[in-house]
Amino acid sequence: MIIIVDRRNRLLHVNLSGFRSTVTVGNFQVFQYVSGPRPSETINLGCLWSIPNGNYGKQATWGTDGIITVIGRLANGDRCIHTPVTMPIPDGVTFR
Repeated sequence: MIIIVDRRNRLLHVNLSGFRSTVTVGNFQVFQYVSGPRPSETINLGCLWSIPNGNYGKQATWGTDGIITVIGRLANGDRCIHTPVTMPIPDGVTFR
């Protein structure tokens, strides 16, 4: 699991892991980066996980506190399959 901040090219390379939900929950904090860079503003990471049994995907955000949050409802037993993504760093976002 890694997020590479390519400051020179203003890109984020996001490669997290898949997981299986064991609860039914709304927005769900799945990962917290305790060390390393953190964005100055919350970043929408787009659609990172597909849910094959529901035929839909889940989006995520990366907060200023380092927490990656899945947006929307997850059901108990949902298997979330991650797709790595490279995206531009949003304008105005810096990293500390």
